[in-house]
Amino acid sequence: MKRKRLIVVLILMLLIVSWGCGKSDKREVGEVNLVFWHSFVASSRQALTTLLNEFETANPGIHIQAQYVPTGDALMQKLITAIQSKTAPDIAWIHPDFIDKLANNRSIYALRQFIDGPDGLPASDLADIYLPLIEAATWHDSLYALPMEATTLALICNRDLFKKAGLNPDTPPRTWEELKVYARQLTQDMDQDGKIDRYGFYVPVFPAGGPLNLWMIMQWAPFVWQAGGNLIDPESRMASFDQ
Repeated sequence: MKRKRLIVVLILMLLIVSWGCGKSDKREVGEVNLVFWHSFVASSRQALTTLLNEFETANPGIHIQAQYVPTGDALMQKLITAIQSKTAPDIAWIHPDFIDKLANNRSIYALRQFIDGPDGLPASDLADIYLPLIEAATWHDSLYALPMEATTLALICNRDLFKKAGLNPDTPPRTWEELKVYARQLTQDMDQDGKIDRYGFYVPVFPAGGPLNLWMIMQWAPFVWQAGGNLIDPESRMASFDQ
C-alpha cells in the first residue's frame, strides 16, 4: 500500500456557550446542575455512570444530569436546534468534524480560560493527552474541547478461515494486490448454489442518512488514503473520491 495513516475516531466533550441557552440550574448557592448530552449506548452506559459518580463525589455541589442523544448527524441537528431555541445543554459530546461550525458561530467556549483558571487542568494532565487528539479539538489555535474517547481502526482477519483457505494468518496482506488475491481466495459459495455465502473482504456499509453514516466514512477513508487518494482535493476543495 502506498501510504500508511492512522485514523482515529474521536469523541469530544465541549462546553456550550450559555447566552441564556444553557440549562444550568443553580438551585441554591454552591449547588449547580449541569446538563450533559451523550451517546453512550446501553452496553457502555454503566461505565459513564461510574465516571459521573466519581466526579460528583470529588466535586460536592455539582450534579451532572446525563441525557442520551443518538450520535452522528442526529445529535448535531438536535444540538443546533437547541442552541437556536436557547435550550442547549451545558456540556455535549460531538465528533471533531463539527467544531469549526460551532466555534465560528460562537456557540461553544474556548477552554483555555478554564484550563488556566484557579480550578483548571494541570499542565501535566493536559500533556498526558495524545497530541493529535488535542489538535483535532483545536480550531484557529484555540482549544474548544477535550477528548473523551478515541478508537483506532484496524484491518482484522479470521485466522481459522485463513488456514482453511490455505493462507498463513501470520502473514496477512500488505499490498493492494495481496489484498485482492487473499479476498478472492477467501470468498466462497459454500453450498454451490451459485450465490456467494462468504466474502473474503468486507467494509461495513450503513445508510447515508442514519446515525452511523460517519462511521462508514471513517472506515472507508483509510483505504482511499492508502491508495494515494483523498476525499477532498486540497487545492480545488472539491470531492475527489469518485475521480
